[in-house]
Amino acid sequence: MENNKNIIDPEKIHLEFIEEISVSMGNIIDKNIANLSISTDIAHISGYNMADKKYLLGLKVVFTINHKDKPIEFKFRYNFHYRIDNYDEMYSLKEDGTPFFSKIFVATLAGISYSTLRGIIFEKTSNSSWVTLTLPVINPSLVLDSWIDQN
Repeated sequence: MENNKNIIDPEKIHLEFIEEISVSMGNIIDKNIANLSISTDIAHISGYNMADKKYLLGLKVVFTINHKDKPIEFKFRYNFHYRIDNYDEMYSLKEDGTPFFSKIFVATLAGISYSTLRGIIFEKTSNSSWVTLTLPVINPSLVLDSWIDQN
């Protein structure tokens, strides 16, 4: 693999478009959700367009509440479309010619996307039966550990 600079310059990262793929919220009848157990699953997907210097990072968040032995789910799936001015510095080429993007670069985009999604979820749930859900602050690299199942 070739060496690259991997310098993250925030001024060269442009979030061009946020695409809502799907939102699904089950209804919570019991307003006392503070005492209920909520699990959170987060996964990602990524893609790139070398010619246009674009990178896509998709996130899926699923909240599950086990309410009276019946799981109630809240699902969010969004794609975040980026244009990167110094795109060519963010990857090296593998022997087969495919790009290998630096982990710090992808983690930076994951952090921006996740933070933005936290705000979207807060806003979407503020007037729902879910009251207001807030995603925890996490290390963005953890987002990269799970992939969205495409089946």
